[in-house]
Amino acid sequence: MTGPGLAGTAVIDLGDGWATEPAEPVERPAGRRHWTVSAAAAACLALLALTMIADKPPPPARLTELARWFEPQAFLLATAGTDTLLVQTHDAITAYDAADGRRRWSLPRVADSIHAAGDLIVLGFSTPEGESTEPQSTSHEAVAVDRMTGQVRWRAPAQVQPVGDVLLAFSGDPARPAVEVRDLATYAPRWRVSARSFAVDGWGSGLWELTGDGQLVEHDLATGAVRRRTRIGLPDGTRMTVLTSRDAVGIIGYRFDADGFEQVAGVRWYARDGLGPVGGEHRWIGEYDCGAGTSCAYPADQATPYLIDSATGAPIRPLAPDTAHVGSAAGLLLFGSGRVGSAATGRLEPAGGRLRTDVAGWRVLSTTGQVARLLGHEDHDPFATHLAELTADGLRPLGREPHGLVQCATVPRAAACTTTSGDVVIWRIGEERP
Repeated sequence: MTGPGLAGTAVIDLGDGWATEPAEPVERPAGRRHWTVSAAAAACLALLALTMIADKPPPPARLTELARWFEPQAFLLATAGTDTLLVQTHDAITAYDAADGRRRWSLPRVADSIHAAGDLIVLGFSTPEGESTEPQSTSHEAVAVDRMTGQVRWRAPAQVQPVGDVLLAFSGDPARPAVEVRDLATYAPRWRVSARSFAVDGWGSGLWELTGDGQLVEHDLATGAVRRRTRIGLPDGTRMTVLTSRDAVGIIGYRFDADGFEQVAGVRWYARDGLGPVGGEHRWIGEYDCGAGTSCAYPADQATPYLIDSATGAPIRPLAPDTAHVGSAAGLLLFGSGRVGSAATGRLEPAGGRLRTDVAGWRVLSTTGQVARLLGHEDHDPFATHLAELTADGLRPLGREPHGLVQCATVPRAAACTTTSGDVVIWRIGEERP
């Protein structure tokens, strides 16, 4: 029975006397049972089944277009938080709501850097100074805007880098460099250190400074308070740089060779616990999420990078230095041409590293850091770009676009893409599976 007014109701005729008491059962010979259904009853059952199927709504589209407009000058797509898509053109940066594609705000500037930090977006701008025929210097400006409204919270003439809930502002004479640690929300100063060499410690919420007389000083990043101070042995070289890894602090020395090129002269590492000398094997100065609980880790001395366990830091396998790679929830994607923008040749499964070729021929359209999410594959008869989301279970088809796609940026349930026809399109990505 379906719908108001019983429209489309299927009725089964049960015959006369269906409500009377049943007669005594007739005993039949033992053996194979035979079931019989009248032609009328079979037809009614079939009609009922068809009615139930017709009432079941079709699954929602996985890719729902929210907005599309002609914007041939769009050259950069970015995201902020989980609800904001950013489109940079040659004269403005504009924010769109990822839920409905609605334009939120626009700032008539071209940003060099975009940092999402909670409810703020910190934009970095640079302006060349001087005549084009003369050596030019560059002035920097940082502007923090509200992610939802675009209202300017603060602006400052500095080059900045958000780190957690604080902000590093680089300023001063290049001959006497300094770093200022400021409040992210208000830009109010917290503390300042004049340092020729320093490094933020992402594993210990600190800042390490190498003083001119060879002392290694650990500061609390939020307050500037000195946690530890010790004199250490320095490597060879005329210029020193501080390095940090998850369990050690290093100093790398550089010197110029006979041809005037700066080369690594030596590296020394000190254990974070106690600052005693330790070896340099598997000391990573950069660890980047590569999906599926792994990180791509890079050493300081241009040695072989590794895929490591994100939780423990244990090496899983080396990464071929001559092969481009990018992480994903389905394992490490490989590119034989050496360019991530080219078609993938395969992926290494997270468990065991078995090579799978289900992604061969697909291009990466969007990444978050070093983790790929949206892939595209082009057909030519007729021309279309098929889109798929790369999940832990492999490729999940989403839909198709009748043009080529240049680049995309994604938040958990939406994507913005530029097309070869000059459009910008915003899609909602559904969670339905076949």
